[in-house]
Amino acid sequence: MTYHESVLHSDMLLLSLLLITVPQDEVSFTILDPSGKEITQEKFRDTIKRYDVIFLGEQHDAVQAHHAELEILKNIAQDVDDMVLALEMFEQDVQGILNDYLAGHISEDSFLAASRPWGNYTEDYRPLVEFAKEAGIQVIAANIPRRAAAAVARSGVLSSKTLGSDSIWIPDTLHLDSKEYYNRFEATMQELPHTGPMGKMNIDALYKAQVLKDAAMASSLHRWLESKILFVCGGFHCEYHLGIPYQLAKNHPELKIAVVSIRPYPDKPSDEVRSAIADFLWLYRSSENSP
Repeated sequence: MTYHESVLHSDMLLLSLLLITVPQDEVSFTILDPSGKEITQEKFRDTIKRYDVIFLGEQHDAVQAHHAELEILKNIAQDVDDMVLALEMFEQDVQGILNDYLAGHISEDSFLAASRPWGNYTEDYRPLVEFAKEAGIQVIAANIPRRAAAAVARSGVLSSKTLGSDSIWIPDTLHLDSKEYYNRFEATMQELPHTGPMGKMNIDALYKAQVLKDAAMASSLHRWLESKILFVCGGFHCEYHLGIPYQLAKNHPELKIAVVSIRPYPDKPSDEVRSAIADFLWLYRSSENSP
């Protein structure tokens, strides 16, 4: 399974603290800047803070990617007073519950019981949320409720009639005009097993649901555009400056947007491909596969 196939497949199937540190003897990172030059974390921090919105593209089941995300969050938080953390992993209709937890009004058990966290939340995303909570960083539940995206994927129709009460989550603007994104989406979907549930669905309908999610996540940032935004999402939602960055840039062309692709170390594309995929590559390797 290719990197992009794995990222999109896991995404579609899914339709602390200041003292937390990454054990450096277990995971190491190599960071490449926009020119392809290897840089230090300090140089990365100095460079990345020039951007308004920073997307971290992950493979959802890659533990090392989540370690990298925590490192990046901590790096940026050192120098930026006004920042927010946006997560694909929570849906907009639970924002109030998330706010209550961040403010200490409800327990973690109550928060988790009501917020529909992903199955790997405790291991992979809880450290981000707990760091943000301790540091006073707002966390944005960015995604559209999955039931809304599923309704569009089944029907192929994006309308208030299709979504019913969930139509309140439809963003004001939604751009379906990227042929490159459609072609990449179609190619990736065709690589998935045709015997599974996705293989039996209409690609155009699935694509419309995908763009609905992208546009909704871009829309979730609207009130926070004066803050530095760090957005954690699946790689397919942001790489090549497509998906969420595409929707956001169409609506707010004045924003400086950076995409950081977090990948396993052997997955180092050529300079030409690298510069198209992302502005920065954060390549990780664990001790078990280090030379």
